[in-house]
Amino acid sequence: MEPVIDDHLDRAEECWVAALSRVRIEDLDSASGCEEWTNRELINHLVGGGLRYAKLLAQAPSAEVEVTRGMDHLGEDLVESFWVHERTFRSLAGECDLEATVPHRIGVILGEQLVRMRILELALHAADLSRGTGMPWPIDDELAEFISTELGDLIVELGSVGGYAPARLGEPALSHAQRVLQISGR
Repeated sequence: MEPVIDDHLDRAEECWVAALSRVRIEDLDSASGCEEWTNRELINHLVGGGLRYAKLLAQAPSAEVEVTRGMDHLGEDLVESFWVHERTFRSLAGECDLEATVPHRIGVILGEQLVRMRILELALHAADLSRGTGMPWPIDDELAEFISTELGDLIVELGSVGGYAPARLGEPALSHAQRVLQISGR
């Protein structure tokens, strides 16, 4: 993996873990920042995403990837549940050819784009989970700037295929973090 991508994936994972670490048992069944999901469903989606992304990088058949969507990926320790699959994803991302294509639900994409999508998923769902727990979004300025300047077009592209809500444009963003939230419809 490129050092820049690797560093930002580290930062996105830290952002997610910071948000996840603040979740209390009583928060799990509350609404998340994703209107259709509770906090528990959001966490399960993100944790299962690590498994799906690892399977995609390993060139698993689409049916094997899709069956994981209906599974419960959460153990008693939410943070450890996250790391179980994330460690595998990180290992594969460091070992495989990221120029190889993978059959994602949105279409055939490069492994490198999948890693960038994971960065977005971790950071943006950390915002959703933070909203669902009433806590501030724990994104650092460098990650917010990277997403805003390097991945903004990817957010818009993914939004066009239903990956994100339409952009909320109007007021000018005062920070990179605010811009990321605006262009991702948050």
